[in-house]
Amino acid sequence: MLKRTLFISSLVLLTACGRTAPSLDAAYSDGYSRNMFDTGYSFISDRYIKPVSLRELSLNGLSGLHQLDSNLDVQDTAGRIEVLYNGRSVGSVPEPDNSNPDSWSNATVAAISLARRASPAIGEAQAETVFKAVFDSVMQPLDRFSRYDDAETATEKRAFRDGFGGIGVTIRMEEDDALIISVNENSPAARAGVKALDRVTHVEGEPIAGWSQSKLVKRLRGPLDTRVNFTVKRENAAQPIPIALRRAHVVAETAKISREDDVAVARLSGFNIDSARQLEKLVKRQMDSADGPPKGFVLDLRSNPGGRLDVSIKVSDIFLNGGAITATRGRHPGSRQVFAATPGDLARGLPIVVLINGNSASAAEIVTAALQDNGRAIVIGTNSFGKGTVQSVLQLPNKGEMTLTWSRFLAPSGYRLHELGVLPSVCTHGGGDTKSADTLVPAVQHGEDVLAGRLNAWRATGNADGANRERLREICPSDSGMPDVDLALAKAIIADRVLYRSLLREAETTVAER
Repeated sequence: MLKRTLFISSLVLLTACGRTAPSLDAAYSDGYSRNMFDTGYSFISDRYIKPVSLRELSLNGLSGLHQLDSNLDVQDTAGRIEVLYNGRSVGSVPEPDNSNPDSWSNATVAAISLARRASPAIGEAQAETVFKAVFDSVMQPLDRFSRYDDAETATEKRAFRDGFGGIGVTIRMEEDDALIISVNENSPAARAGVKALDRVTHVEGEPIAGWSQSKLVKRLRGPLDTRVNFTVKRENAAQPIPIALRRAHVVAETAKISREDDVAVARLSGFNIDSARQLEKLVKRQMDSADGPPKGFVLDLRSNPGGRLDVSIKVSDIFLNGGAITATRGRHPGSRQVFAATPGDLARGLPIVVLINGNSASAAEIVTAALQDNGRAIVIGTNSFGKGTVQSVLQLPNKGEMTLTWSRFLAPSGYRLHELGVLPSVCTHGGGDTKSADTLVPAVQHGEDVLAGRLNAWRATGNADGANRERLREICPSDSGMPDVDLALAKAIIADRVLYRSLLREAETTVAER
């Protein structure tokens, strides 16, 4: 049974109902294994973007046991799943004659039981080791964005998406101590007086010299409202400073903003549960500044890998007064949705320039395409990544996660972003060939090096597959650079309202109703 709990990461987080998860070093048991595979197989059968063969996936999954013991092999023999050890059969299981997830779960567990009896290595393996080997192989034939994460990895990813019990710092373990890189605003650490560049030397009175980054993070995190004590060294402080505080719910800060040459430069590094709220607060602060509103906004989405779909909708809505944001299309009825902006542009129509590069992906591409197609922003940089699929995330009974592609999203003008991405109006560094600000800015001002007029061909790809997608991406080949020319050109475009309006006109489109 699957229980829907909330929309997430590029779409949905689901929680599997069942018994309490064992620890990472729990012993293997057939009952718990059956619960795991039935949950996972049901999820794939129901939600993957394309119809799948549970037979093929199950057999592929069982082949993963070979990673645990190279003497162990699984073969499909005349309608039976045969397990071999050192080339000799140790038993077989009849293949189900249907596509029922429960039937294939039972067959998978039965085959693993044969393997465990034959192989000392597999027989002694902990449950998580077996799950990892089999599920990694089950997912291998699917697309590259579908995956299995064990409980430890999944917990870390959930912490970034949804927050965790912690103190609210970004910290880096070094040889003898740990450097606090930044302190979250209004976090327990900020309220306790912790500052960036402080160095943590002890946690709960224990010296941290020689600790790993993972050990440090685990010791600073913990249940909400629990106490933690640590000691910091501060430059120009005569004595070490003891810090005592209570952990609170902390969400990683992904939004920052600064005023440069009277332009508000907003950097968004990801899309977690709090990203839109953080950015909205910063935009309002700029608009209500005692120095007056800025001339315009630069939204820097370079190397932003994306994240939550629902948050990308909210971020887009910050700068839109209406219009389509995106639509999703997949096999499952729940994957077909349309999202639109609500009235209220917090930037009050001020010019916006979006910066992207080849590592701007997923939710970052949704925001960029929404602002570009609605004529709300100029986009500069290089082609974005082209990750236009939506993932559904299932929390498994062991607290691990299965991430599964279940739909694709469309730009407001109707084209599919997957394997295409967003084309900038001005290509500043495609394929690593970075132009200098001294030459590019005057060239753009004279109507040169502008790609906006080629967006019609980009949008004409629609929702169809085709070889022309790869050809179009050569217009401004993706790279991961973040050159200074991007920001220099963005400021020049914002300062020149005539140029800004002309670039918008060149990129103008009629947003399709989806």
